[in-house]
Amino acid sequence: ELTIYDSILARVGASDSQLKGVSTFMAEMLETANILKSATAESLIIIDELGRGTSTYDGFGLAWAISEHIVREIGCFAVFATHFHELTALAEQYPQVTNLHVTAHISGTGEGDAGAKREVTLLYKVEPGICDQSFGIHVAELVRFPDKVVRMAKRKADELEDFTTKHEDQALSYGKDDVEQGSAMLKKLLVEWKAQVEGGGMSREEQVARLKELVAADETLLANPFFQSIKAL
Repeated sequence: ELTIYDSILARVGASDSQLKGVSTFMAEMLETANILKSATAESLIIIDELGRGTSTYDGFGLAWAISEHIVREIGCFAVFATHFHELTALAEQYPQVTNLHVTAHISGTGEGDAGAKREVTLLYKVEPGICDQSFGIHVAELVRFPDKVVRMAKRKADELEDFTTKHEDQALSYGKDDVEQGSAMLKKLLVEWKAQVEGGGMSREEQVARLKELVAADETLLANPFFQSIKAL
């Protein structure tokens, strides 16, 4: 059952216009911009898979910002389908946001190249909560991609997941106090370095070497987790 709306604004499907120089992503942005300008608190917004056609980070950033704008500024009913699992965190910040997912039955482990294949049966049933995994590679299997391509896709997906997790763990390895202390010590060291090299006629290489000497001699700074994360970059 749905209430009466003043308009139904939908951004679904993929379309482009090569003659007008409008890519699929540009068409998506134009349509979404029109939705954000036209929607009122009495509208119904339906958005599917926003953020395709650009980098993962850009796409997620746009999807999050648009979702948050709908929640905070427009305040209308909206159905927003996405494969960005991180977007489900909106429900933790806004009580009016609810997560739903389409269920799937999974059998088999699918571990390793020689392991049993993971069998996925899409149930076409909507239930409360989030879905913690995607089935893009499974769809590739359904349309009979070569086994070698599917195995490579699984390996690269696992590598990317490990890479992302590693950097997230690194980012969470220091706290606010570490940031404040590390920033203060680094600022003090840079002021000291500037005083030593300024007007001294030192070459660029000599200035860099002097900075490295100062850093190496400051054991407290080297032990700071925040500074270690910066140095790693």
